[in-house]
Amino acid sequence: MARNVDAVEAGGLTARIVSAGPAIAVAVGVAWAFVSALALAGPNRVPVNVLDWVAVVSFSAALAILAPGMILLAELGGQTRAVRGGCLVVAIGAIVAAIANFIEDGLGVAAFGDVFAAGLAGILVGLPFLAIVFAVRPPRWLAAVAVATFAGMFASSQAGGGFLVLAAWLIVAVALRRKTLT
Repeated sequence: MARNVDAVEAGGLTARIVSAGPAIAVAVGVAWAFVSALALAGPNRVPVNVLDWVAVVSFSAALAILAPGMILLAELGGQTRAVRGGCLVVAIGAIVAAIANFIEDGLGVAAFGDVFAAGLAGILVGLPFLAIVFAVRPPRWLAAVAVATFAGMFASSQAGGGFLVLAAWLIVAVALRRKTLT
């Protein structure tokens, strides 16, 4: 019984993420809604008290949880090369931005601002690209998820944009749940 262990392990990780898909999708939305709700308290970018630290950590966590969320969108979007590539760009950008944000704002290393900007650029390019890719082929509703995620993330510190992300990702959770039931 010859098997490629690397392929099995890589497929296993994706399979585990997809099996936990509804919970991950809800976590993406809740994390961004929390960032928006916390913004109402007016925390500082540079932490000086507990509220500020919670803001830095929650923003970094919201960015990080977006990465496995992109695996879920790739699964729902049909796993084409364009979908996988766009989701990979966003996922890598989200991880880089999450780590860099914590180091820059949490640990006070200003040099990581450029690294954060590079990660953010991946998200800024990847989500609109995915919106276009999803708009031209079924399931087209995923284009709305990409647009809502993009808009909500960048309005999360004002106007409650994170709640838009929550609404979009609750729909993803329902779609994933229905997919696992069929």
